[in-house]
Amino acid sequence: MVDVESNRLAAAGRLPAEATASWGNSEEEDAAEDDSESEEEEGDPCYAAQASCFRDTWNARYSRYFGHFDDTTKIPNKRFTYKKPGPDQFASTRTTLQIFSVKVARIRGGLQWPLHVFGRVAVRDTVDHNRNMIFYRPRESCQILTQEVPYLKLTGPTRAVVLADPATFEVDLKVKGITQSEDECLSFLAVNYIDFTSVQSRLLKRDYPSKLSTLEFELGSIVHSVEATIDMRIRRGSWPDGVRAQFAARTASIGKAKVMLLDSGDDKVHVAGDRSIKLSRSVVSVEIIGELEVCVKAWRPGEIVTDKKKVFKPKKESASHDVIDVGFCAMDVTISWSVISILSI
Repeated sequence: MVDVESNRLAAAGRLPAEATASWGNSEEEDAAEDDSESEEEEGDPCYAAQASCFRDTWNARYSRYFGHFDDTTKIPNKRFTYKKPGPDQFASTRTTLQIFSVKVARIRGGLQWPLHVFGRVAVRDTVDHNRNMIFYRPRESCQILTQEVPYLKLTGPTRAVVLADPATFEVDLKVKGITQSEDECLSFLAVNYIDFTSVQSRLLKRDYPSKLSTLEFELGSIVHSVEATIDMRIRRGSWPDGVRAQFAARTASIGKAKVMLLDSGDDKVHVAGDRSIKLSRSVVSVEIIGELEVCVKAWRPGEIVTDKKKVFKPKKESASHDVIDVGFCAMDVTISWSVISILSI
């Protein structure tokens, strides 16, 4: 058992470096980036090659230690909120990856807006190398993207994404055709994100071209961070029909970039039987010496009903509580704090 666990931990530390060598170093890619339209029209053949062999590469290196290629991460959020980590779990503040948005920045090859998009976007880190889903839509439940609103409605990550070693974005998105045989590949990627040099949190963008599109990721490297899981529950009143809402979170160190927790669009805000609000996303990373701001904006067509926020000071454990009152209802806000382990044990 000890030998198996030793091999497993060795794989967690050693194999990402091997993967970096074979899949390409993002720092080198940045330096060699060519923005010419002629090359982008065909996508990046290096990205296409990485994506094509990614499953086989992953299985050869990680399946013995981390399960099946299609497995999603079983590591929960709130992992150390009320449980003290053991000395062998190496839990502390960590540099983590914040995923603010993913959008279809450009299309080509005859594609036309609007796009009926389905498939997945996941991120894998070296904690368990399994999929941490940030977007998933089956074919029968596409998201419609327009040129005016080309952003994917993200639903993850389900836990903090650790940047102790490279993280990998795995993308398999398709455009729905009239029949399944007419579906087209919008984006097929397996690309590394590496950021070992940041001494302070920063916001950045990464463009990843495929044959028919370019995806733009807006990302944050958050240093010395803890995981914050946000829960909201209506304590008084109710959310009226016809009032749209956006729930968002931001960290003081990253400026105006926000993690969209819920954008109701034209739909009503869904409230469960226990009066909890069903957020699309709930996990964000926050610098331990920073601040977490939770924002609620509500409006009717042509009229902003309310725009409120609360600020929370991060902790390494336990939870913080406050109330956001938007007039027609008051909501309990609970932030569950947790340090972050680089191991799955």
